[in-house]
Amino acid sequence: MDILEALRPLHRIYQVCNLWHWRLSSHDGQLQRFRWLEIYSWTVLVTATSFAAYGLFDNSQLTKVMEVGTAASISNIGHTVDYIQLVGIRVAHAGAILETLWQRQAQQNFYTELHEIDHQFSKVLNINVVNNQFRDCSVRRAVWMLAGYMLSQSFILVTKMLGSDHQFPIYWLYYLLPLLICGMRYYQIFTAVLIIRERLELLLQVLQTLRLSGSSDPFELDSEIGKQCIAAEMNMRAVSASSLNKLVAVRQLYQRLWTLATYLNRSHGLSMLLQVGNDFLAITSNCYWIFLNFRQFGASPYDFLQIVASTVWSAPHLGNVLILALICERTTHCATRLALSLHQINVDLHNESHNALITQFSLQLLHQRLRFSAAGFFNVDCTLLYTIVGATTTYLIILIQFHMSETNLENERSLKGD
Repeated sequence: MDILEALRPLHRIYQVCNLWHWRLSSHDGQLQRFRWLEIYSWTVLVTATSFAAYGLFDNSQLTKVMEVGTAASISNIGHTVDYIQLVGIRVAHAGAILETLWQRQAQQNFYTELHEIDHQFSKVLNINVVNNQFRDCSVRRAVWMLAGYMLSQSFILVTKMLGSDHQFPIYWLYYLLPLLICGMRYYQIFTAVLIIRERLELLLQVLQTLRLSGSSDPFELDSEIGKQCIAAEMNMRAVSASSLNKLVAVRQLYQRLWTLATYLNRSHGLSMLLQVGNDFLAITSNCYWIFLNFRQFGASPYDFLQIVASTVWSAPHLGNVLILALICERTTHCATRLALSLHQINVDLHNESHNALITQFSLQLLHQRLRFSAAGFFNVDCTLLYTIVGATTTYLIILIQFHMSETNLENERSLKGD
């Protein structure tokens, strides 16, 4: 089954979320531009951007909701942090839709190139990529991811409703829709990266089975049976020639996969930048609220639930960054393993064509390294986790210092008033 046909259910969901503007032709199986979807996405983008801009310049109603729904002792810095978090998710939402419209041609090129890669796997290497199994795994992952979002958001809503924060659902609704769309954008990125990783693993399996030279020493063969010696020598030469052709095909397929990763960076790079930035804001904001709740902790079940709610709120954001970093890291590691396996192939050192091909492929792997980039600002791998932890710690300390200064000023004013 073709990859586009396998991912058709997910693409229909992407269309509803304004993250896919193509339709699959029933005649030739090619992607066709769907202008009604583009009009729908432009309408949603203009509406979302206008609503976000209106909220920036007139946030009195939202601030009122947040102040009514929170204890008076909570710091005003907390409200500001929450508002920045809401603005961040709206910007990430609008950025995802804008990039999908702007880079729709790169999305088409990605799947066109992917179709050619699968065709080469079948034609040259006699490997049929099992897209049915990938579709089933993708659907299961999507269901688990959606279930995690629903459980976390339901727990947060119920926790807030148990207290006096009956206005919180308004803020929650403002936040929920962009959160779900951003989650779908993350899942779209996960799927594209896993597609590349699956094909890299297939290349790795082929490379590990190659053998460019065999034991053709005449003393190792039975000298009394000349015909068998000649047949064995011819067989080894045929196997070597077949392995050489496969190595050439592996090199060409790696070139195509590197181009595929380039299309992925072009079509999803801005989204990765905005999504990771928004997740950083959300994690920092919820860590600050955990600190505030601990400051006012009264050993009551409600106070404990507030701490758990802030932790659960940050869980989807932290999970998305963690999964993205791990998937990208393991995919790039597959390319590194290709380079290691290349130099473990049994090669005839006296064969210049073999040595030249190994050298050229090795240089290709060195200069065409597989990377996933967030619009060129940083590479997405496990080092991203270290950066986010360090930045979150730094800004959390700054927020705590502001909170302490605000508390001291309020104490001084109350003393002067007395």
